[in-house]
Amino acid sequence: MLIDSFFDDLPELDPVIFHEQTAYGWRGLTTQGEVLEVKSPNGNAIEVPSEITMMHAGKAYGRRAVRNALAVDIDDYLQHFNRAVALYRDNRLDEALSEADEAVNTAPTLRAKFNRAMILLSAGRWCDGFEEYLRCEEFPPFMRSQVHAALGRGLKPWRGDDLRGKRLLLLHAHGFGDTIMMLRYLPKLVEMGAEIVMEMPPALQRLTKSWSHGSDGDYFCPILHLLHYLDVTPDSVDCSPYIAVDSDLLKQRHVLAHRTKVGIAWSVGKPHDGDFPREIALIELVGAFDRGEVELHSVQLQDADEARRLGVQVHEFDDFADCAALMMQMDMIVSVDTAALHLAGAIGHPHVCGLLSHWASWRWLSPWYANVKFCRQTSADDWSSALAQLKV
Repeated sequence: MLIDSFFDDLPELDPVIFHEQTAYGWRGLTTQGEVLEVKSPNGNAIEVPSEITMMHAGKAYGRRAVRNALAVDIDDYLQHFNRAVALYRDNRLDEALSEADEAVNTAPTLRAKFNRAMILLSAGRWCDGFEEYLRCEEFPPFMRSQVHAALGRGLKPWRGDDLRGKRLLLLHAHGFGDTIMMLRYLPKLVEMGAEIVMEMPPALQRLTKSWSHGSDGDYFCPILHLLHYLDVTPDSVDCSPYIAVDSDLLKQRHVLAHRTKVGIAWSVGKPHDGDFPREIALIELVGAFDRGEVELHSVQLQDADEARRLGVQVHEFDDFADCAALMMQMDMIVSVDTAALHLAGAIGHPHVCGLLSHWASWRWLSPWYANVKFCRQTSADDWSSALAQLKV
């Protein structure tokens, strides 16, 4: 809901950069790329104000300036934007990039730029893609809370500066899988002369216990963005294992079985709208195994009740270090694109299968883990085609 501004102490939101009259009121396009539709109470044309107050459930949450800073055809912008998304999801990357370019040229919104960055990454153009991605993350809604907090503490972002004798604070600011994937580059940073400090959530602290933990440094960097500043390309990754499993945890996690033990992960901890379709229905995954020959074990925490109902053994574990020890008791790991897959790869489990959707993350352009074999959908939403490639 939108009303004329009357709360001067509310935070300023990204402004409307273009607006146009409609038969029912007016609509505007914000710098982030949101289209606001404003209807008059009686359905007639209304004057466009210079500022609006944003309301939700009867409560004001911010002020938004309204101006015409650009000449934009909103329908044209939306057409290119939506085409780019549709083509991207269909893996038609050259066409998607062309439409994304048109969307950005029509209106250089953050959402249009972010989509373009994702398409560039999927096309293997990681240098260009990360430059665009990094620029997007300098602003809401793409700025990570950990980055905002580090800037608030007065810390300086690392932009590839000389690290000799410098303390580099690495932030867990993206997914758990991203952080696990990037731990391979810590020795490289040490070679560059850096003292490494890590700001990690509890779930990752034991897995990274060989490194210092803290919240201060000469520079900070979200750990995923090391890909850009270390000039990593899809064909330059060392895919050797790099995480050692704690020997004491291994002893505690001993699992006896008379059948082949398969650890499975089928869902994503925090799914997001517009994300790659990574999840598989557990009943479909379970149905791909001969239960007379195979014993299934969950290597994820969520959906435990459903797993029990379908005869999957459920384990409690405290963190990723504990989960890694459980994984090493399995004869095989089968996981969708989630942190479990990165963990199984990073510890060098000898028999790992990754289930990928037809439209999958740009990350898997690179063979991050030599021990991981992929079963990918041959068409959108067809998990049966991926499961048919499984070999236990």
